[in-house]
Amino acid sequence: MKNLYDLITEEKIVNIGKSQVIKGISNNTSQVDKDFIFFAIKGTNVDGHDFIQQALEKGANTVFIEKEDLVEKLKNDYPDVNIVLSKNTRKSLAIVANKFYDEPSKDLKVVGITGTNGKTTVSNLLAQYYEKSGYKVGVIGTINYRVGDEMLSSGHTTPDPIQWFQTLKTMKEKGAQVVVAEVSSHAADQYRVYSTKFHGGIFTNLTQDHLDYHKTMENYFLAKREFFNQIQLFNNKAIGSVNIDDQYGKRIYNDFKEKIDFITYGLNQGEFQVKDYTLSLFQTEFTASYKNKNINFKTKLRGFFNILNISASVSFLIKDGFDIDFLTRETYNLKPIKGRFEVIEGRNFIVVIDYAHTPDALENILKSLKKLKQNRIITVFGAGGNRDKGKRPLMGKVAEKFSDVIILTSDNPRNEEPMDIINDILQGIEDKSKVFIEEDRKRAIEKALKLAMKNDIVLIAGKGHENYQIIKDQIIHFDDKEVVEEILKEI
Repeated sequence: MKNLYDLITEEKIVNIGKSQVIKGISNNTSQVDKDFIFFAIKGTNVDGHDFIQQALEKGANTVFIEKEDLVEKLKNDYPDVNIVLSKNTRKSLAIVANKFYDEPSKDLKVVGITGTNGKTTVSNLLAQYYEKSGYKVGVIGTINYRVGDEMLSSGHTTPDPIQWFQTLKTMKEKGAQVVVAEVSSHAADQYRVYSTKFHGGIFTNLTQDHLDYHKTMENYFLAKREFFNQIQLFNNKAIGSVNIDDQYGKRIYNDFKEKIDFITYGLNQGEFQVKDYTLSLFQTEFTASYKNKNINFKTKLRGFFNILNISASVSFLIKDGFDIDFLTRETYNLKPIKGRFEVIEGRNFIVVIDYAHTPDALENILKSLKKLKQNRIITVFGAGGNRDKGKRPLMGKVAEKFSDVIILTSDNPRNEEPMDIINDILQGIEDKSKVFIEEDRKRAIEKALKLAMKNDIVLIAGKGHENYQIIKDQIIHFDDKEVVEEILKEI
């Protein structure tokens, strides 16, 4: 329970109601109860200002609004209600949520990871390093929310501000000292983590994705950039790690190097430089240079992109004061992440399950597999419905370049017809003779496994750790790994 006056900052109270006692906050009328604040937020499809009456009927005693022309009507219709005028109700929601949940980030070491690819892996690697050094760690990300081994919920990339600050508070109460969190471009753009005191941030890369929302790559970049802007706004001693190989990483570094204590990493450039590497299906070795000293790493994680994921994690931890000998030792002990270059041995062939669902991620995993291939690469993938359509032909082009056989199938078609999505992918493939089409994902995987010959690599891409398919409005259980293991028993 809080007092309204303790929660507002730059907002203006334009009507003082009967009570300023606040028992809860929400921007969703279904969750509003007595003495709640209701935040009217204008979304892409729905405007919260249209639901103010419904929120007040459910017991809200305060509304935060952006539309000044509503003030007089609300004052006349609801004289006993607190009416607060805000320039940006999304931003106000985050600030109020932070205060309502007692500003938990002030007592935590919160590290945010952003980028198109690698967020989940880097956050989980960071968690492992911190845990090995004795910290109790919370993780907020795509796979799950957890503190230590205790699962709090299934994951989303970044929750809304209320759940974000509530989760941070819960993690603090459960003894977490460090929280590592994936921060999506949507989250930064929509102020979901605004007012959080981040200990630091990591930028992995930026490649095409989410253009259904951002429209242009520049807008997508600006959303990622906004995360680092928010970091420096609320912590003038923040640290960071940036992939300097990436053109957008260079821009972030140059824009914030005076305000955030950055370390850069990359292939043959940056303060933490990857010099050479050796890949195999079961182990990766690489040498990095830091302050003119060569450091040798071995890891059970596979693929060149995991060298960059480790570099992001290790370079950040060096900046955070970790001992390099500890980091090299624990790199070998890192556990692979579910659905990220996950290897299953078939009948004299190998199956790899990976979350790759963007052109860049698909290219990264296929490039790594091409260096390891002894015979053919068979690639099974699709693309999500109701999402960035522009990436579909690009994924087709990448698959054609690095695969010997392609099987196009469904991957969360949502409200689109699977064949429409497949046809979009086909536009990027010139040699249709290497393509099979099977809408049903289980049958597509079965076809790939039955086609596989000695020393082939079967890549099943797009879903990774996900254990569902979204078809129309239904969420159906589907786990690529379970399906592979089931089929392998039968063939």
